[in-house]
Amino acid sequence: MKKQVWFDLLLVSIVILGLALLMDRGSIGAQATSGPNSGDVVARVYYQEIADIERLAEYDVWEYNNLREKYVLVALNEEQYQELVEAGWRLEIDVAATEEMHNVDLLRTFNGGYRTSDELYAELATINAANPGLTEIIDYGDSYCKGIGGCTTPAGHSLPGYDLRAMRVTNEAIGGDKPVFVLMANIHAREITTPELAMRFLDWLIDGYGVNADATWLVDWHEIYIVPTANPDGHWIVELGPYYQRKNANRSNGCSNYWPPTSSTQYGIDLNRNHTFEWNTGGSSSDPCTQTYRGPSAGSEPEVAQLQNFVLTLIPDQRGPNKTDPAPDNTTGIFITLHSYGELVLWPWGNTTTAAPNMTGLQDIGDKFATYNGYQSCQPSLCLYSTSGTSDDWVYGVLGAPAFTFEVGAAFMPTYSTIDSVQWPENRPAFIYAAKIARTPYMTARGPDALNIVAGPTGSNSVNVTATINDSANGGQAVASAVYYIDTPPWAGGALTGNLNASDGSFNSPVEGVSATIDTSGLSPGQHTLFIRGQDNAGNWGPFSAVFFDPAAPPPVSELVYASSSTSGTAGGVSFADEDILIYDTGTGIWSMFFDGSDVGLSSTDVDAFELMGDGSLLLSLDSSTFSVSGLGTVEDRDIIKFTPTSTGSTTAGSFTWFFDGSDVGLTTSSEDIDAIEYTADGKVIVSTLGSFGVTGASGNDEDLIIFTPTSLGATTSGAWAMHFDGSDVGLSTNSNEDVVGVWKDDPNGEIYLTTLGAFAVSGVSGDGADIFICTPGSLGSTTSCIFRMYWDGSANGFAGEVLDAFSVVK
Repeated sequence: MKKQVWFDLLLVSIVILGLALLMDRGSIGAQATSGPNSGDVVARVYYQEIADIERLAEYDVWEYNNLREKYVLVALNEEQYQELVEAGWRLEIDVAATEEMHNVDLLRTFNGGYRTSDELYAELATINAANPGLTEIIDYGDSYCKGIGGCTTPAGHSLPGYDLRAMRVTNEAIGGDKPVFVLMANIHAREITTPELAMRFLDWLIDGYGVNADATWLVDWHEIYIVPTANPDGHWIVELGPYYQRKNANRSNGCSNYWPPTSSTQYGIDLNRNHTFEWNTGGSSSDPCTQTYRGPSAGSEPEVAQLQNFVLTLIPDQRGPNKTDPAPDNTTGIFITLHSYGELVLWPWGNTTTAAPNMTGLQDIGDKFATYNGYQSCQPSLCLYSTSGTSDDWVYGVLGAPAFTFEVGAAFMPTYSTIDSVQWPENRPAFIYAAKIARTPYMTARGPDALNIVAGPTGSNSVNVTATINDSANGGQAVASAVYYIDTPPWAGGALTGNLNASDGSFNSPVEGVSATIDTSGLSPGQHTLFIRGQDNAGNWGPFSAVFFDPAAPPPVSELVYASSSTSGTAGGVSFADEDILIYDTGTGIWSMFFDGSDVGLSSTDVDAFELMGDGSLLLSLDSSTFSVSGLGTVEDRDIIKFTPTSTGSTTAGSFTWFFDGSDVGLTTSSEDIDAIEYTADGKVIVSTLGSFGVTGASGNDEDLIIFTPTSLGATTSGAWAMHFDGSDVGLSTNSNEDVVGVWKDDPNGEIYLTTLGAFAVSGVSGDGADIFICTPGSLGSTTSCIFRMYWDGSANGFAGEVLDAFSVVK
């Protein structure tokens, strides 16, 4: 067995050596190596109990723990690998992680992608100069190198050092006692996605001010501090390779001539083992060359000592002196430190499996964050490994404020596009939620969310408001009430306020649609803010959400969007299932039920395509491979059936007939499931399919549309196919999310309305699966060209988080 392991190691080492030669790094000093991380591998180290991982504290244990198979990832050089084998550990080389660590493409990481420390600070200066009333750059100290007058690496690189900077975001024209949210990134230097995420949240706040009501009220009424890099010296070392430097740039404690830094051996102090609370109580190392070296004493490093002093000025001390003292229920302030990787939301304590005194509150908030980013929420000593001297333990331990570590993503240095395609969409709503609850996080996290708010002026001194109050991820208690405030939140005083009513007549479930018609005759023309929050039957108030409205704006001309979702949910107070079809009135912002599929026997399937016919009937396709339909028998997912209603709405009734048999005309495979339908004014049928298709006259993929010219329709179908719209020609082929799942054609002008399975980006337009966008075609068929524009933003109209798997429009 050992021979096989070392044979595998040899193969990997050969690959690494080749990459190292390409990198062309020179040897420096007695401990030097031939290149970044040269000779290192990433191994899966298997354990019996999580407590066993404590014995690996001298090694570079990555922030990943496979709890099912019971292994952690550890970066090791050959000597360390042999040490663990001889100590009886079971090891396997993780080839994919090893190759990623040595990926020569990383040489281009800081060219047109990740920002350097200098570039991060330059961007802070640019944002501050453009927004002096909303932002302030705080210099809270000096990095290690700046504090000693500059550093030099063993290879001769000169680093003057950096100021330690945070950006304060708040509307300085609004005074008062404001709650604090601190978002800190990059205390571990090699975790270079984290500064980018912090900067994106800064951009969301500033770019959204005056445009997005939630961004605006958070900036007006809160103080948000963003630290893009808590370890700028270490980040600078990473930039030189890039190298896997984790620690700061302090060479004074040993390992001082080692260069270049590898994942297994490097100088510096692990700043996230150097905090003063419970320092040196587990999960750290006394060896200066290891990744978890805790430093010579608690708070020895200026990056840590000055960060602690800074946070002490922001969040009050609200917890007693004993480790068992809980913070009070009305504790204010919240703290998140961003790390990578492992897809975890972690909360104190890290150095013991004993529960923190506020464990219930910490877990409630952590679990809520996990509903947004999909990560595992847990106490690190129970799901990862033991740590001490960490930022989150210090904030909670000293101040009592809830504090969390997000282990972001699945790599230290992923492709830069991963940030915008995966990591930012996953974590943005969690950051926003943290800011919303910052005033009293332990209390507010128990209450329901206010979602899908739509406020539409009627043109007669009133505004119609609909929203969803949802407690399902906050304890699952029944919603008891919902209130609104206009222009100022309740703590500011003087707001026009009132109640919203349950749309179904009574508050009795964890998810309730609410609505109100608000008299706006006393309001001045122009933009106003509507704040809404809900309360559950245990008395817990949830966080506010907000929208803008203008009481003097004329009601928009109504168009009706008929919409079906791929899942169940609530829109504008109307609950729906995936077999239902709703109507959204663009003029009033009101949602209503149009087709209740469960009333006509479709409750165990999904209507994934439909079309409104001029005679009031509906064309439908279902997502089940086979399904029994009343009056028809077995229907396949490549068929289209016709529903002729005798009633619609919350009580739907009618009968089904055959319209189109897909197998008669070449739709025979599982990927040829019809997932979009359009019936044109000249009697042709346009469809899109779930995957690739091949029929006589046309072949293509899920982003395409094909058009059928029938000679007969019904149980016996015949006719001819042709390509109608080639999505790959217009940029709809980059990923599986760009599958076209809904289509409607505006026959008078020939414009094609589309929706996709998930996030999409075409020339001039981007969005997600809740949106509808328009192609004004220059050409159609096998060569397609379009000018695109957005038609309907589902998230802005109460359909956030849904996949619009079928729609139609009535103008």
